[in-house]
Amino acid sequence: MTPSVGLRIGYQGITGRGWSYTQLPYAQELNDNGFYKKKFGTAYFHGDVMWNISNAFSGYKETRTWNFVPFLSAGIAHSYRKGIHNNEFAIGVGLLNNIRISNRVDLTLEARQLVVRQGYDSSPMGGLAGMGSVTFGVSVKLGRTGFKRSHEAEHLANIANLNTVNTALVSDNDNLKDQNEQLKDENEALKAKVEELEARPAEVEKKVLLNVTPGAVFFEIGQTSLSPQELFHLDFYLQNVIAQEPERVFVLTGYADKQTGSKKRNQQLSEMRVEYVYNLLKEKYNVPAERLEIKASGSEVDRWGDALLNRCVVIE
Repeated sequence: MTPSVGLRIGYQGITGRGWSYTQLPYAQELNDNGFYKKKFGTAYFHGDVMWNISNAFSGYKETRTWNFVPFLSAGIAHSYRKGIHNNEFAIGVGLLNNIRISNRVDLTLEARQLVVRQGYDSSPMGGLAGMGSVTFGVSVKLGRTGFKRSHEAEHLANIANLNTVNTALVSDNDNLKDQNEQLKDENEALKAKVEELEARPAEVEKKVLLNVTPGAVFFEIGQTSLSPQELFHLDFYLQNVIAQEPERVFVLTGYADKQTGSKKRNQQLSEMRVEYVYNLLKEKYNVPAERLEIKASGSEVDRWGDALLNRCVVIE
């Protein structure tokens, strides 16, 4: 079990001897001194709880020469002779001495004292009887030798930590899925608004675009560049408004919606969006820089009252 505590099962016996004042089933032969000589077969089937004192007090050491191992024993003691049998419960104590010869071979010297009911040796008298024994032998270790300390507690702690981390990751993943679904719904709503605007009659759209400023181009959530549709709208606004007023100075203002992202991130998005549109007008359409002014309002100003529409750059 451990280097200090162990369990053992075993068998012990062959012949028991003793003397009796009276003739008994196991004592039939009278000697010259007036005693009846006992002789009977014995068999003791037992289990032992063993405590290695050497390891308990000095620590485990595979190369220790001498190990002292006291033990407690309990089992069934069986006696027999010429068709007579008797079984009794027995308990006992003992001391095992292990003398190391090599990694696999030990000499063993064991002393044991058993206590059984006195009728075990066929005596009719009540009370208890003792039976002592001393054995000497050789112990041979098979298979792996030595002992490695278990790290089960450490492994269980690591598993618990991994389970905690895994639970947190699962929770984060669920949150990301929810956010993705929300963003998907918002994008679908924005696409629906764009399709609705594009589906309006051309003459109505032309009237609005030519006579009304400011103009605006809209960005997807988290994006700083325009979709092909919004590039088309910017091109249309340039040809029909900016190009028609060559002396006018236009102010470009970038916005971001405050429902997503931090204040700092939204300010950065609005700056990147307005600079992107400014560079398009200046480099692609050759609008002079002196005709353009840029501002970035972040998410502080709710220009349109709608998060989908506030991701924009307004030209006025």
